[in-house]
Amino acid sequence: MASRVTIDKLADWLRDRDDVLLLGHESPDGDAAGSCLGIWHALRAMGKRAVVCLPGGIPMLYAGLPGAAEVCDTDAKLPFAPKAALAVDVSEFARLGEAGQRLFEACPDRAALDHHHTNPGFGQLYFLDGDAAAAGELAVDLIDGLGVALSQDMATCLFVAISTDCGQFNYSNTRAQTFRAAARCADTGIDIAGITERLYRTRTVGRTKLLGLALAGLELSPDGQLAWARLTEDMLFKAGAIREDKEGIVNYLQEMRGVKIAVLAEQRGESTKFSLRTKAPLNVARDVAVPLGGGGHDCAAGVTVDLPLEEALGKVLALAREALKNQGSSEIER
Repeated sequence: MASRVTIDKLADWLRDRDDVLLLGHESPDGDAAGSCLGIWHALRAMGKRAVVCLPGGIPMLYAGLPGAAEVCDTDAKLPFAPKAALAVDVSEFARLGEAGQRLFEACPDRAALDHHHTNPGFGQLYFLDGDAAAAGELAVDLIDGLGVALSQDMATCLFVAISTDCGQFNYSNTRAQTFRAAARCADTGIDIAGITERLYRTRTVGRTKLLGLALAGLELSPDGQLAWARLTEDMLFKAGAIREDKEGIVNYLQEMRGVKIAVLAEQRGESTKFSLRTKAPLNVARDVAVPLGGGGHDCAAGVTVDLPLEEALGKVLALAREALKNQGSSEIER
């Protein structure tokens, strides 16, 4: 059974090990990619061998991060046989993907660093802070615990991790520590304007077309509190887009006036992957994602349902409607 430890204990564990494998979750986002790479740079600065593995490799959006060219797909041959594995920003063991799970389990020593409340803890030991806005926020503390000075390369990766997972410091998970961690990164002299332009103010033609196709088919509940849209494989083909181009589409649904829960259903063969968003006090992780085997944060969660799109969407929408109904009942009682 995994033991929950402090960040300093996790740093001690990592300091005592070499040949380290850093693993992120499926459909890696900026937090998974940036946090893994930030820690990778720190381990390299200590003279350790380390490798970052992400399911599917590094997403194109983050290919410009320092060290991104060294990232391996979990299905690829590794440059060495790892002895210790650290899962970073992985909310549950299954989110490593099948190949990632095999790599993790093959290592004699295993640990995890995460910021999802729903994480049950896995590996031999783990550090979890469910109040942190991003794993990148925790990675800054971990690097401090390792006794490594924060370099520009580390800071660039970690600033991306932090800023992407807190919505450019706009989401409710943003706390004082989030700003402090970002400020630590800024103190190294990183190019914040260049980073944010690449991440938030540059979009490919395919990504733009995919956004249009998805939003053209959005639907709303009669009361306007629930919004959903579909993302099919045919839409990806028509737009000339890749899967990672769907990043952020669900936020457009959530930003509509009156919407309390937003759902993006993405066709994945005979399975369907869902991105879920809401605003406090609603909790889409607890009320929608977890009952179907997923997880995440109170206001931003996800789940993959092993059913065709329409059938899976029906199950998710039913849970979302129930959550809205229960919130309405609670408000009446108050």
